[in-house]
Amino acid sequence: MSRARTSGDIWWARIFDRLDEFLHNYPKLPKNSVTESSLPLHIGSKVTINNYNTFLHNYGSSGYKFQFQLNIDNTTGEVYIIGMASHVHERIITLLQDYLKVPNNGVFINPPILVDGQVLHYVPRGNGVEAAPDACVSPDVAFVPKPATSTVIPRPPGNTCGNPHARIMCEVAVGQNVGVLRQKCLSWMREPYVRAVISIKILEPKLNMQEPTTGYYYRTMTAKLYRQGMLVQRWDFGNIKKHSRDPLNDPPGCNAPNLAAYQITIPISEVFWDPPFPIPPGYTPAIPLNVVGINFVIDLYRIQRVALQAQTP
Repeated sequence: MSRARTSGDIWWARIFDRLDEFLHNYPKLPKNSVTESSLPLHIGSKVTINNYNTFLHNYGSSGYKFQFQLNIDNTTGEVYIIGMASHVHERIITLLQDYLKVPNNGVFINPPILVDGQVLHYVPRGNGVEAAPDACVSPDVAFVPKPATSTVIPRPPGNTCGNPHARIMCEVAVGQNVGVLRQKCLSWMREPYVRAVISIKILEPKLNMQEPTTGYYYRTMTAKLYRQGMLVQRWDFGNIKKHSRDPLNDPPGCNAPNLAAYQITIPISEVFWDPPFPIPPGYTPAIPLNVVGINFVIDLYRIQRVALQAQTP
């Protein structure tokens, strides 16, 4: 049985922590509160990849989203806070995860499709830099083996824990810069095993404009779907059109649920993408029998309403 820590133990632990920080150039979290208007916020310069990954393991759940920008020396980089947790952000991620779990047909113990939050992966062509999406979808090992036991040569990639690499990544930005969001999505798409990336951007509410019936703020929202070998799909799905100033006389198109024009669809088979090498022409992964449906369907009107409800006057 371990003994309780004494004040002396705690004192020495703090000394060792400070010595570690002195000897290693880690990013430093801000002492004062951070606002979304201050993003991106520079918190580390010339940080080694190893030190950044260590920092990410220690502070990845701090409520901030980080970005490591590799320097030209390919060994160090600049570290930024690019996003932060908010009610709007988290509600959207929760709803996205719920949509992506639908094909499991209610199975939550050992489901065929794993829907997770911020699972660390290696940044494609990032020299070992680690990063996590807001949400991701991967196959269970009952259907796609871990890379270490795969018979495919060369070995497929995995996440940082050695499990199958996520096939679908989700990135949601509220305070995060649009350019940074696009850069991160394109970075994930450099990995061929990432079959799709869902990008959602929620712009700031128009504080002097509200829906007459609900009182919700008017808010511009955009979404993109990146898929391997296909053109990027785009949606303007807010309760006010992008660049519009008159939502009543220039109403938005995304104004009801179940509108096909405002639904993101992704073939479920993409989650089980695990081709032999070389990839045979016309290769299409099989969908397990206990999975229901053909496509993931995400209704952007529902995303819109959740975002509006999460931040009200």
